Amino acid sequence: MIDFEWYRSFIHVYQQRSVSAAARVRFLTQPAVSQHIAALEAELETSLFTRAPRQMIPTDAGKELYTQVVGLIDRLEELSLEMKYVSGEQPRPVLKFGGPTEFVTHEIIPALPLDAAQYIADFGMTADLIKRLADGELDFVIATKRMEEPGIQYVPIADESFLLVAPNDWEVPTDELKDWMDRQPWISYGLELPIIRRYYQTQFGERPDIRPEMILPNVDAILAAIESKCGISILPNYLIRHALERGTVQVVAPERFATNVIYLAHRTESKHDPVINQVIQALQDAK
Repeated sequence: MIDFEWYRSFIHVYQQRSVSAAARVRFLTQPAVSQHIAALEAELETSLFTRAPRQMIPTDAGKELYTQVVGLIDRLEELSLEMKYVSGEQPRPVLKFGGPTEFVTHEIIPALPLDAAQYIADFGMTADLIKRLADGELDFVIATKRMEEPGIQYVPIADESFLLVAPNDWEVPTDELKDWMDRQPWISYGLELPIIRRYYQTQFGERPDIRPEMILPNVDAILAAIESKCGISILPNYLIRHALERGTVQVVAPERFATNVIYLAHRTESKHDPVINQVIQALQDAK
């Protein structure tokens, strides 16, 4: 008799092209996943993969089987999760998530569906948080970029725009914007000028040749420094709304901006989880 778990392992090996990556996604050992594939091949009396040094290459039989069963397995997993959720079999879950401090604080926390789950947040850089997500330490991550990590899926939830921001009473240029920018005192998020570099490359096609006067590893602090007339910087649109209303800052050349997509990242096996999907929908609706 064919075991349902054999098919689940087969699908993950097919998608990841790796037994080790599939094992990581499924929270199983590599030998267990290998045994599932071997047992399924023995039961079907056909080879599903060609074993290469670092890759599992689907055979024609493997491709045909995947096409036939992936939708069925997905639907079975989806139904199982829906039944647990509707029946109230499980208490309100605790979701652990991570993301950038400022975006989570200003944009994510107000939009989270509080009736869906309890939340525990952690802050950090996307690359580190995605590794923790893959290791099962987090349930989802608010990611500023996509990372090449097996078993992780990304759903776009928002767009952010980066604008050139200066103190409200500073004289701004009417032409030669780049020359004016090069002469100003800059406040940066880091020595490598991460946000500033993106703006320069987007608008002028080159890297900035500037040395910041101040390094502040928090964009709220950068905004406060601009309001105190310490210099200029590139800040996300969501952060400066209230400062613009207060009249303490101004956007220079508002027609020029850089954009970035924000994602909710989750493990592949969570794609049918109704709670994760409720969070995704709430965040997308809040855009």
